[in-house]
Amino acid sequence: QKVTFPLVLAVIVTVMGSTFQYGYNIAVVNAPAPVNYLTEINQVAVVEVTTLSDSDLILWSFTVSIYTVGGMIGSFSTGFFVKKFGRKGALLVSNSLSIVGAILMGTSKAANSLEMIIIARFLLGIFAGLATGVVPLYLGEISPKAIRGALGVISQLSITIGILTAQLLSLKEVLGTAELWPILLAFTGVPSAMQLCVLPFLPESPRCLLIDRDREDLARKALIKFRGTSDVAVEIREMRHEAEAQASTDQLSVLEVLKDQSVRWQIISIAFIQFTQQMCGINAIFFYLNTIFEAAGVAGDTQNYASVGVGTVNVFMTVISVLLMDRLGRKILLAGGYAIAGVFCIVMTISLNLQDQISWISNLSIASVIGFIIGFANQGVCPVPWILTAELFRQSSRPAASSIGCGVNWTFNFALALVFPFMQKGMGPYVFLFFLCICAIATAYVVIIIPETKGKTFQEINNMFRHTNTL
Repeated sequence: QKVTFPLVLAVIVTVMGSTFQYGYNIAVVNAPAPVNYLTEINQVAVVEVTTLSDSDLILWSFTVSIYTVGGMIGSFSTGFFVKKFGRKGALLVSNSLSIVGAILMGTSKAANSLEMIIIARFLLGIFAGLATGVVPLYLGEISPKAIRGALGVISQLSITIGILTAQLLSLKEVLGTAELWPILLAFTGVPSAMQLCVLPFLPESPRCLLIDRDREDLARKALIKFRGTSDVAVEIREMRHEAEAQASTDQLSVLEVLKDQSVRWQIISIAFIQFTQQMCGINAIFFYLNTIFEAAGVAGDTQNYASVGVGTVNVFMTVISVLLMDRLGRKILLAGGYAIAGVFCIVMTISLNLQDQISWISNLSIASVIGFIIGFANQGVCPVPWILTAELFRQSSRPAASSIGCGVNWTFNFALALVFPFMQKGMGPYVFLFFLCICAIATAYVVIIIPETKGKTFQEINNMFRHTNTL
């Protein structure tokens, strides 16, 4: 399948200006300098999260998790934004939230205001929620079906790059100092500015132009630009057939999709795999990675470097996932990913329990974190739910379904961010047994219920659920 420069540019600009910031803003609050400031402004003498009092732990957890509250609002707003502005327009409009948030972050220290950080993270959360909903739609609709899975993984690759970038910039040799941390937090506005400069010159989604707006002429021009050839008749015909099949159906709302029996099992499946993606434990690792290293016996002055190492593994494994997605398929990668993550949850529990008795066992804990990330990023738990959210639905129900799937993801992202410090405090090393149960259930569901969508058109994928939805 020919990959053209406009297609590559659209993918890079879209993910780096949107989902990159999702990963960046998850990891940046794990840096020592922002945590120090959050404790100092509340007149707390200690900076280790594990030694905070319950009231200060709540303050820190709230500042971290308010990001996901905004994410819930943004994700549930996906359908509204794409209906009003289109895929590309929704991305451009949402950048205003990112830029305002970056300004608040950058000036919060001068104002000595924790409230500015909280408001900024809330706005950035809304922006990230919209990004996680809109970006898979846009990428899925501009990609050739032969490489749709690989290009879909690029969105998740940008998240891992965002996490690694935050970890690198947080080092004390770069921006991880008391004087420079406002720049560290405000950096999130730079990719948004880049996207605002470039994305307006790239085409809208051809499917959005033809099916939603009935502009076949513009859809044809967009396809020609993305494919690098004037021979786009087959794709135009496929989109026209889908448009004719749903000619009597307007774009559905979230409530209408929830009531629609023809997509019942698609909705159940998307909601379930988005739920299990969050509750398998990966964001708990990245929200509180240094805390896990501390519990594993890693010296305090080397924890940030260990975090960078883990972030590098995450990026590398996601690159491998890009190469495997359209070769092995979605189903085997997703089921295998949950199974591998579950195995390393067991190893993590054992190693953390024995670290006081066996001196070298802390290294096994770090290996378990890396193994978990291999299962999550390389095997498909990270990218596949977002790809399937875009693939399992017709054009009329896709935006609302994306809102539902992303909303479920962000809701449990928030819940886990809020309660994980207390789970860790109360359950100790046995906290990963909870995540093990989630991984086991998810593996079984994927094997039994989820079909393979590799290399199929959106209409063919929809037809695969017809029998199941009549049961």
